[in-house]
Amino acid sequence: MLRIGIVGTGVMGAGHARFIRDSVDGAEVSALFDIDQNKVNQLADELKTVTLRTSNVEDLMNSNEVDAIIIASPDNFHVQHLRLAILSKKPTLCEKPLATNLDEARAVASEIKEYEKACGKRMIHFGFMRRFDDAYRKARDLINSGNYGSPLYCRTTARNVSSTGVTTSGLYTNIAVHDFDILRWLFKDEWVSVTSNYPKRSSLSPEGLNDPLVVIAKMKNGLMMVADIFAFNNYGYDVRTEVICEKGSIEIGIHGDVITRSNRVAGVGKGGEMDENWIPRFNDSYIAELRAWVETITTGKENSDLATVEDALAANEVCALGVASI
Repeated sequence: MLRIGIVGTGVMGAGHARFIRDSVDGAEVSALFDIDQNKVNQLADELKTVTLRTSNVEDLMNSNEVDAIIIASPDNFHVQHLRLAILSKKPTLCEKPLATNLDEARAVASEIKEYEKACGKRMIHFGFMRRFDDAYRKARDLINSGNYGSPLYCRTTARNVSSTGVTTSGLYTNIAVHDFDILRWLFKDEWVSVTSNYPKRSSLSPEGLNDPLVVIAKMKNGLMMVADIFAFNNYGYDVRTEVICEKGSIEIGIHGDVITRSNRVAGVGKGGEMDENWIPRFNDSYIAELRAWVETITTGKENSDLATVEDALAANEVCALGVASI
């Protein structure tokens, strides 16, 4: 049984803990860290498998009761916690982003690469769960079929009901980062330019936050992405992606449905009640990602869809292009 310690017991940390308990064979949560001990105790009582409850992150990292680590702390703590994970020499899955600014991302990425080189294997992966989503995988297969012709540009939407604590630059590093990663994964190409555009600001967004944001970005192969990022849309979790090709379009809808339009036939998306946040929409994706990570640790066989430090740094690099254009 792989014993996992989770750093952070907020939405993501608690989500991972429940996914492991309910759906990941061969693993259990043995330790929890958070500065809020009430949250630690509540989650530990629910899980029943936790033997270490702590407000000292180093105690969790170095515990003999922990074989592997999940970092689900707030974004600004990721670099600090990644460095502690390196010292612990334990396999780690860190939620995105790698860091909140490019200098720190490059520095810690270099440290991770040296660490993994010394170990002779991947030790740290990053949480870009859309790579394991059935809808994105189906879209990839449809694109690769050639039936729709060459992809030309993408329309993406990433709108949260609310995004506590998000900053204007965080619209890139906390939200748009997923779109940059998944399209890089989908098309196996690198981003070269990003520009920020601002429509009328929402009066319902927090003071000082330039929300929403419209992004125009290009890849080396010329493919363009037009994305709208909305941190406080106030109506329901809304993530969609459409790939417009020479002979049709392939769209991933709000509910994970895949809608195609070609040969004069237009599919329509599912309607219905919307989710409050990303956890229900990507429930199966998180589980598949965790299963892949656990299998990689226990078998030593690398899963090519798990995001590496190179992938995480690439996401930070393109986010930095966006932040620079604000």
